[in-house]
Amino acid sequence: MSPRHTYTILSMMKDEGHSLVEWVAYHRHLGFDNICVYTNDCSDGTDDMLIRLEEMGWVRHFRNDVPPDKKPQPNALALATANPAVMDSDWVLVMDADEFLSIKCGRGRIGDLVERIPPEAQAMAITWRFFGSSGITAWNPGLVTESYTRAAPDKFKKGWGVKTLFKPFRDIKLGIHRPTIKKARQDAENAKFLFDQLWVNGSGDPMPDEFSLSGWRSTKPTLGYKLAEMNHYAVKSYEAYLLRRVRGNVNNKEDKYNAAYFALFDRNEIEATNVQRHVNGTKKKMAEILSDPVMRKLQDEATAFHEARVAKLRATGEYDHWLEELRQASEVTLDQLDEVLFIQHLPKKWQEKVKELQARGVPDKTIARMIADTQTAKKGETRSALLEAAGIRPNDVPPEATAEARDAATKRAMTFDNPFADTPEARALGVPQLQPGTPKPPKTARVSLDTPAPPLERIVAEATVSASEGISSDPDTVAPVPAPPAATDEGPGRKDEP
Repeated sequence: MSPRHTYTILSMMKDEGHSLVEWVAYHRHLGFDNICVYTNDCSDGTDDMLIRLEEMGWVRHFRNDVPPDKKPQPNALALATANPAVMDSDWVLVMDADEFLSIKCGRGRIGDLVERIPPEAQAMAITWRFFGSSGITAWNPGLVTESYTRAAPDKFKKGWGVKTLFKPFRDIKLGIHRPTIKKARQDAENAKFLFDQLWVNGSGDPMPDEFSLSGWRSTKPTLGYKLAEMNHYAVKSYEAYLLRRVRGNVNNKEDKYNAAYFALFDRNEIEATNVQRHVNGTKKKMAEILSDPVMRKLQDEATAFHEARVAKLRATGEYDHWLEELRQASEVTLDQLDEVLFIQHLPKKWQEKVKELQARGVPDKTIARMIADTQTAKKGETRSALLEAAGIRPNDVPPEATAEARDAATKRAMTFDNPFADTPEARALGVPQLQPGTPKPPKTARVSLDTPAPPLERIVAEATVSASEGISSDPDTVAPVPAPPAATDEGPGRKDEP
């Protein structure tokens, strides 16, 4: 039986009512026939707007009732994994409300893109293109796709995260950046199944085999923008950013949107206008949606809600200070980004160690560079562990991932929850290390470069790789987001849906 849908978008939202209609209209114009949105804790009527849009046939809406011990985003991903309204589709793309898919081939529609993906490919890893404020202060200058035209260049490495257009497969586990497979680290057959998939980049070129196991970021050799990229409007205007900063986000990270985040992602180095060819088509669909009196009323109420909050911001004694803080942050150049200390996405133990270093008088720039170096080492360890769990001989991996390099990375990284590698520089600064009782990475199966890979049965018995570092990540960060157990879909279009 053929899937019910051809092209599906899955998204999680909170208080996005001011730009929701444009986002829906734009992606329907691109040809997505199924847009599914989970919402939680909305104050501006976003959930009511989506319920009405579902009644009109534009989207599917589902409530994301989050248990006290869960986070909104992974909870919604787990619900969606078991929801046939989402997964019964030829292709699925998980994305956020501040992202717009930019297709550069043909007429710029989703069908044009899929036609250029090799039929044997399981997924396309579409790299972000971060867009900056374009120097705009006002919170609501117009359409997102029309107002913001300045963006990061290809070489902006911190913006090399991907969003994945994929064909659903067995034992799938959804993530915000890419899907993986359940028990990839414990079940060798599942790891091998994932490893054997063909993934391509945004230019349609094959990705390295090991990327299908754990990759969620492009690298210089795998970067590809020829066919598609994911426009990521992470900051928007100064006032829009301040609103986001005080609102929190879908993943309950209240302190994430500070000046350091703005310094990293307010990128305005190049002009990028590919999506503007869809402005007229988007406006036509917006007009169709807003011709409904109920939707018009809900849209106006959402806009008024955010306008009132902006008015309060402007009336505070901190408003001018906050704007100046953001203006100074926007002056940080690309070659200075490793010196920006952004820790809100890090585990609490990492943040505590950072505060200890700051109390010792270690400069923020020095701490930022140390954290960046250590994260690089740990990413290599995670990748090699998954390869070994799959029973893969790493004959074709790049030189920097050789057995010697991995061993060196293991020695440097020490423990998964220690933010600082054991380097001479760190020791000279008196970096506080974790106590000896801190758990170390579990043993993993070792695969020799000179001998055949061990049989799958042996890998299953010996490979007990920890799941303490997940494969997926919450938006805009490098922090892993584990997905909880899935629930089921109760039916379309009601407020009492999960």
